[in-house]
Amino acid sequence: MSALAATASRMLASSQNQAIGTAVARQQINAEKAVAGLVAETAQGAAASGPPAPLGQGQRVDLRV
Repeated sequence: MSALAATASRMLASSQNQAIGTAVARQQINAEKAVAGLVAETAQGAAASGPPAPLGQGQRVDLRV
């Protein structure tokens, strides 16, 4: 009976560890999404409030090395 209890205890511990790992992974993903949203907001705000790009910018590519 003690071997059965030990096996059940190990299975329960493993299950709890997996649940904790899943929760931590979800929290990390949510944090990364929040940071990405803040970066996007900041980039949009900076682009909207900054001066316009000079005429002709991005129309020529300098291939000299």
